[in-house]
Amino acid sequence: METQYSDEIFRSCSDIDHIIRDFEDDSYLARVSLEYAVSNSNTKLLEYLIDKLSNSDDVISQEWATIYQIDNLVCKHEMSLIESIDKLTHLQCQSAEMSVLRKIFQLYNYHDLKAFQMIEILSELINAEIKMLNDGYMKDSLQSRLDLAMQSVHIHLNQLEKSRMYGENLREKAPTPIMKAIAYKNLGLSYLFENYDKSIKNLELSVDLLNETDNVNEQKNIKRSLNFLHIYWNKLDKVEWSNIQLIDDILIYAYCLIKKGDKESASKLLEENKGKLDSDFQLGYHYYYSGLAKNDEKEFYKAVEYFSKSGDQFVRQLPLLALKDLGVDTSLLSALSV
Repeated sequence: METQYSDEIFRSCSDIDHIIRDFEDDSYLARVSLEYAVSNSNTKLLEYLIDKLSNSDDVISQEWATIYQIDNLVCKHEMSLIESIDKLTHLQCQSAEMSVLRKIFQLYNYHDLKAFQMIEILSELINAEIKMLNDGYMKDSLQSRLDLAMQSVHIHLNQLEKSRMYGENLREKAPTPIMKAIAYKNLGLSYLFENYDKSIKNLELSVDLLNETDNVNEQKNIKRSLNFLHIYWNKLDKVEWSNIQLIDDILIYAYCLIKKGDKESASKLLEENKGKLDSDFQLGYHYYYSGLAKNDEKEFYKAVEYFSKSGDQFVRQLPLLALKDLGVDTSLLSALSV
């Protein structure tokens, strides 16, 4: 009965914070409220609930709080991805929902680490477990979480039709604005190198939805994606900069300098910030931009190497196309594409 009631209340109420705070800490409603808070980017409510359930005498409520707290610390950059994966791996979950969510959070972390092969293996286990859950809000939210992750993964694997299939489904069925916003963002990214109009249309729909939320991280991510799109299609007058401090933004800024013809400044910026690179994915971009700035074939080969190590076949197209433009033998390019 409580499960059915949770399905009704989380779908029908637009402002239920005051109701949620009164739920008993050992109740299913209080536990599912954690998912509601995360899905609606309500950090204050989430942290209130984590604290409340962590201090509950109920072991299951404590378990839910522990899982959500790990993800919350990762989002706030207070716990590393590797530490998070380790903690989640060694947790034994009594509740079926947390057994699923634990794996989904691991999948998120593997996604950020670009470990796409691990994601494909893990996603099959998660799908099987979700099918065993009772129908309702929690099951639908967990399924949407997984589908969003797989939509993104298929982009990185350059399986764009599969990615778009997830996206078209999610923009109709995703239970929250933030989930729909991410689905639109991924749809936009799938058209990034193919069609400017389709890409910008979906990214702007994502922006509209994100502006209605407090999810600062996703708002930053979509602005970064928009800047890359504009630069790639030589629409430099549309690029907007607010804060160029994170290494991902610095790399895109170097790309913008290159497109403007200031290759010397771009090369200098790339070299100055090389020590901040902490993933094969970032190194791939570094060497691709460096190759553009220096018109250096060797840099493009390094970019292919690092993008291949990261498992990202989508952006690996960039240095491969650059090599083709330099006249590299097409049979060699085919070998590099494997």
